Amino acid sequence: MIDAAQLLDDSAAVLLDFDGPVTALLPRPVNLHVADAGRRALQACGVAVPAAVATTSDHLAVIRWTGKHAREALGAVDDACATAETASARTCVPTSGANALLAALDGVGVPVVVVSNNAAAAIHAYLERHGLTSWVRDVVGRPAGRPDLMKPHPHTVERALTIAGAGARRAVLIGDSVSDIEVARATGVRSIGYATTRRRGIELRRAGADAVTDDIGALVPGGSAQRGRAVGDRRGIAGVFRGSR
Repeated sequence: MIDAAQLLDDSAAVLLDFDGPVTALLPRPVNLHVADAGRRALQACGVAVPAAVATTSDHLAVIRWTGKHAREALGAVDDACATAETASARTCVPTSGANALLAALDGVGVPVVVVSNNAAAAIHAYLERHGLTSWVRDVVGRPAGRPDLMKPHPHTVERALTIAGAGARRAVLIGDSVSDIEVARATGVRSIGYATTRRRGIELRRAGADAVTDDIGALVPGGSAQRGRAVGDRRGIAGVFRGSR
């Protein structure tokens, strides 16, 4: 496995997943509340909710189901979830090291594009609230009316690459889900998995992550190198952006 620091050092652009690497947008039980908002919108549209949808805490599963089985309600469901996501974005706190990483990337001119299955409105609200907007080139959020194009479909990552102005092999995607690793592999983008548990680290490695870290701060050059543990990193991260573009 490649070390995470070397992967960043070799990259001309960073594609950054939002919920997890930037902030814990939907921790329990907030995730359930957002899924409930989607279910209420379905019910208001007169759509009977099947058992699998009625019990999930994953609002994206609610949106995906709606897109396949109740498209007439999709706009209402997506809007309800986006509103709930945005409410959470106004209270959630940064992932440790995330703001420092954004600042470091901006400082050396490496473009960052946030690419997420969350609503773009929620992401923008969070970035504005924390004064991070100028450090992010753009946001590619959940495609309106097209849940089938959410990650792991390549659509949003391909858009992000175009915005970043980088070829796939010159970019790296940092994400905490198996779908992030899957879409990176599908598009030819290299990937750093962010794992806060041993189990998630195993899942991300099995999915094909090029590198795995349990600390976003460990990716910051000169940042939390001593306390961070970028998996497989034998030389530290002080030289991550040596020779940066």
